[in-house]
Parts: sequence; structure tokens; C-alpha cells
Amino acid sequence: MKKYAVAFIMSVMLISCFFGKTLAMASGESRSEAYDRYYTNIEIKEGDTLWSIASRYHKNSGMSIREYIRELKSMNRMASDRIHAGDSLAIVYFSERPMQ
Repeated sequence: MKKYAVAFIMSVMLISCFFGKTLAMASGESRSEAYDRYYTNIEIKEGDTLWSIASRYHKNSGMSIREYIRELKSMNRMASDRIHAGDSLAIVYFSERPMQ
């Protein structure tokens, strides 16, 4: 009897985890689908950092700031976090319409 109770509890936990993950993934997809992905180049200003740029543009992406920075570094083929004023940086942003 005890074995059946343990098996039942384990089954309920596994099913709960599966449905919890499925619901979390579905909510993340619907949030991202509401916005289109756009790309543009920005000029790096004095005092800008990857963190400050990511804070500005990662909204509606469904990514954390760290994930967004990884995306920027990958897009721009950057090995380090160093950026310099006057340089150009390709960015991705998420919006219902392109920036003007």
C-alpha cells in the first residue's frame, strides 16, 4: 500500500512539472509573439556600456539583460564587453512597429 502511495505522489509531481513547464513556455511564446523583432545600428555615446544599452533595448524581448548582452556580443562578433564612443553597434529590439 505504501509503495502505491509513493508511486501515486511521484506521478502527480511529474505531471505537475510537465504541465507547469508547458504553461510557462506557452506564456513566454505569447508574450514574444506580440512584438516583432527589428534590427538597427546605433552610435555608441560617451559613457555607454553594454549593460546600459541592453537595459534600454531588451524590453519585450523575453530575455534577461545578460541574455540580451550575449545576443548583442554574438551579433557583433565581440569577444569582450568593451565598447568605445563613436563606434557603431548592431542591436535587436522588439516593438509593435519600427523605431523612427
